[in-house]
Amino acid sequence: MVHGSGPQTRDSIPTSGLVKRRFLDAGFAVLSWDKPGSGESTGDFDEEYGNTQRAAILTDAVEELARHPAVDPDRIGLWGLSEAGWVMPKALTMTNRVAFMIVVSGGGEDSIEQQVYQWTQKARCTGATPDEVALMDQYGSPALKATTYSEYHDAMEQLLTIPDLDNYLGVRIELAGEDDWKPWPRDIDAFFDPIDVIEHTAIPILAIFGEHDIQIDPIQGADAYQAAFASSGNTESHVEVLPAVSHTLRPTAADGCVAGGSDVPDRYLELIDEWIQSLQDR
Repeated sequence: MVHGSGPQTRDSIPTSGLVKRRFLDAGFAVLSWDKPGSGESTGDFDEEYGNTQRAAILTDAVEELARHPAVDPDRIGLWGLSEAGWVMPKALTMTNRVAFMIVVSGGGEDSIEQQVYQWTQKARCTGATPDEVALMDQYGSPALKATTYSEYHDAMEQLLTIPDLDNYLGVRIELAGEDDWKPWPRDIDAFFDPIDVIEHTAIPILAIFGEHDIQIDPIQGADAYQAAFASSGNTESHVEVLPAVSHTLRPTAADGCVAGGSDVPDRYLELIDEWIQSLQDR
């Protein structure tokens, strides 16, 4: 069971208890842990390569399971939420022991594009006009991915025409001078696109998204996963967007800005049960 972002212990992953119970009842072993720096685990992560480090930890966990006498080493799978949608595909490049994967609200683009989407939705929910949201959507990624100061400057100038930009984002946004600005290195985890791995992956994958997710783009994500499965000929995989729920699959208002309940939809648990049955039938 693979965590999302932020401090997480073995028991704090949203909905993990429901999923864990279903796998245990079906005869699966389930392994989770406290992330480094959380719970009983020491350590922390490199800011720019944290997901790579997390993928290495996940790979170690898979290898540990494979050595366990009660575990079938050919039937080890992954379930993960949110940032796990970047960690798990990266782990697939490090080990060939993963037999299946369930990704919930995992995103279908690199983390920079995901961050821009999150910014635009946060701005929309705090009062930005449609034109302001469109400006953020158009120039957010070019500002963050710029390779020259001119590209960065031009994009930032457009963003800074939004009067309440700082309030929308909750951080102060300033135009850096040319002597102080540097492009982001292209090898950092922020540029890793999980779909580059998924479109070359043959294992069964269940990808689940919440229709009103304002942290990752559920429509883009679902389309990207579906296209990746089609590209690789992966007919054993499935994508589903659950209506009227958030990033953690809780009910929300129609605009996604206000949570409306705490229970996950029955369809989510049905999908997990169906997937467990399909794995047992293989």
